[in-house]
Amino acid sequence: MKKLICILTAVFMFLAVVGCGGGEKKAEKKEAAPAAKQTGTETKKAEAAPAPVNGKVLVAYFSWGGTTRKVAQTIQEKTGGDLFEIKTETPYPKEYGPTTEIAKKEKAENARPKLAGPLPDMKKYDVILLGYPIWWYIEPMAVKTFVEEQDLSGKTILPFATSGGSDITGSVADLRKALPNSQIKDGLLANSTGFIDDWLKENGLLK
Repeated sequence: MKKLICILTAVFMFLAVVGCGGGEKKAEKKEAAPAAKQTGTETKKAEAAPAPVNGKVLVAYFSWGGTTRKVAQTIQEKTGGDLFEIKTETPYPKEYGPTTEIAKKEKAENARPKLAGPLPDMKKYDVILLGYPIWWYIEPMAVKTFVEEQDLSGKTILPFATSGGSDITGSVADLRKALPNSQIKDGLLANSTGFIDDWLKENGLLK
C-alpha cells in the first residue's frame, strides 16, 4: 500500500511539473505577440516617392525685371531641363510705371505681342515648366503668344510665377482655357524659393 502511494505521488508530481512547463510556454507566446506588433509599427513602409518624369523637360520663362529669370534658372538647375527665355520683338520699357500701362493696354485689347527669335522645337519636350510674372492678375500677353504659336497638345505644363501680391490661380485658369488639350497642373507662386524643391518633388521632377 505504501509502495502504491509512493508511485501515485511520483506520477502526480510529474504531471504537475509538465503542466507548469506548458503554462510558461503559453505565457511566453502571449507576451511575444505585442512585441511583434510593435516591431511591425516601427518598420512602416515609407510612402512611395513620385516616379520621375519620363521625357525631356523645358523651362521656358518670360521675365521683365529679372526676378522670374532667377527662379527659372534655379528650377533649371534642379531639374536638368533646357532653358529658354521668352522675349518680345519690341522690348518693354525699363521703368515700372510705363510697363504696367502697356501691360494693361495689351490685356484690354487681348493683344499677342510678337516674339523675338526662333522658338524651341516643342516636339522634343514632354514637360514644360512655364514661368512669368503676374501682370494684371494673369500671365503677360507675351506668354499667351508663346503657348498659342505652337502645338502643345498632350504636353504637361507646370506654371510658376512671381508677383507683387496677386496669386497664380487666375493665370492657371486662363492657361487651361487657352490650352484645353494640354495637362495644366496647379502652379507655384515662387516669390520665395523655399517651396521649389517640394513642388518639383511632388511632380517627379527633382533630379
